[in-house]
Order: sequence, then C-alpha cells, then structure tokens
Amino acid sequence: AHLLNMGFKNSKTFERLGKKGAELYHQFFIEEKFYKRYESSDTGTPITRIVPIDTSIDHMSVISNAEEIHGILDTCKGPIVVTDCPCRNRTETLGIRECKDKFPISETCFQVGLFGEYFLRRGEGREISRVEAHNRVNKLARKGLVFTVANTTSPNHQVICCCCACCCALLRGMTRFEDKNVNCTAKSNYIAKVNRHLCTGCALCAKRCPFKAITIEKEKAKVDTKKCYGCGVCTVACAPEVIKLHRIERSHIYSDVNELFEKIYQENRRND
Repeated sequence: AHLLNMGFKNSKTFERLGKKGAELYHQFFIEEKFYKRYESSDTGTPITRIVPIDTSIDHMSVISNAEEIHGILDTCKGPIVVTDCPCRNRTETLGIRECKDKFPISETCFQVGLFGEYFLRRGEGREISRVEAHNRVNKLARKGLVFTVANTTSPNHQVICCCCACCCALLRGMTRFEDKNVNCTAKSNYIAKVNRHLCTGCALCAKRCPFKAITIEKEKAKVDTKKCYGCGVCTVACAPEVIKLHRIERSHIYSDVNELFEKIYQENRRND
C-alpha cells in the first residue's frame, strides 16, 4: 500500500497507475478497511506523528526542534525536494476530492534526505532551499494543512506530509469512518487552549479543526482535549493569542526508526 501511495507522488509513475491505480488503492484502503491498521502496530504504536508550527505554540511552552515543523526543517538532512501530494492526486483522479477550492496538490509533499535523493535521481520533484521550505510551510499552515512526520526525534526524516482530512491516507482513516483508526498517527505534545476573554465566538477555529475537537458553547470556543491532536490549525486561523498550544506530555517519541520499528515488531509478534 505504501509503495502504491508513493507512486502518486511521481508524475511518470502516476501516468502509468492512472485511474485504475487510484481505484485499487481506494478499494484496499477504504472498502477492505486497511486504514484500520495503516501506519501503526496491531496494538496501536503509530509510525507517524503530528507536529505544529512555532507560531501556534504559547511562548512559555518548551519547544524542541524535533517537535515543531520549522525546527525539523532546520535540522533534517538535505536535499529537500517538493513533490505533489499523492493523496489529493488520488481523490482528484477519482473525481471525489472535496478540497479543490482549499488545498493545492502541486508541491505540497516534502521528501528529505535519502528520499529527496531518490526523487532527484528519478528526475522527479524540485529541490528547494531551506528558506523556501520555511516559507512554503508557513503558507500551507495558513491554508489549514496538518504536518505529519516520522514518530522519532532523529533528524533523519524521509517525508514531511501536509495533510487534509478529506484525502489524506493518515487523517482520513482517523476522522472519516465510524470504525476509526485513532492511533494512525501520534498526537503532538501540545494541546489547544482558548483565552475566553479574547474569544469572540466567530467559530472559524471550529470550522477549520480537522479533528472536530472544537465546539462553540455560550458564544465561546471550547476544546475537547481528548479529540485535540495539537496540530495548531485553529491557532493560525484565529486572532493573535486567542488560541494557543500549550505543552502537555502525552505522546512518547522514539529516538530513531530502529527503536520505533523494534517496538512495533515486538507488539505485532505478541499478537501473532
């Protein structure tokens, strides 16, 4: 499934896969319910995690490079290569994309390090500077996309995804179906809090939250802390200081992919 997903990032491979490839992925992922165990172990350890953008975080909270998108871009290994979003490519091909007027397809997926080298060798994607990468994620954050990366503190990242809840293989499995895979990606170690004195009840944050974690009660925004994934989409949409992410220790982050995959291997082995 992951290899088929990768194919929709490559324009040449995408031409070969076409609508049939999109239909097969849709059948396997949704109709056959592979989303229920996508990107996690049988017992729920997620391979990926959500990271917010620095402007969404309260200035008194601890911010580490590994837990904020600009910090990750500063420390990840190059090259940084932008490619098309495979998930929005698939739904566009199938004629079911809901976010046509909201989110772009082109150059919204970041391949870094070895993955970046791989795409360049294939003549795919476009290498960009770290400065352009920072500017690009700022724009994508303002549009309301959610950033996901590997669930490790290592700078050896491979992919930085910019996800929407209607198309994304990760977020859609977490938000769109009755039998959700809530462990598909780990929550960030931040949670949204509302300054009720500043909140005007405009409801923009509730409309933008992909996890439906915000409601309006008595003309004020209210965050359901159990549903909040700490992505920061709500804070970017709102006026300064009305909603901010605050530090909360709730998700273990693994040191590198070796530790992460060993954990997942042991969990799956126990369930054999």
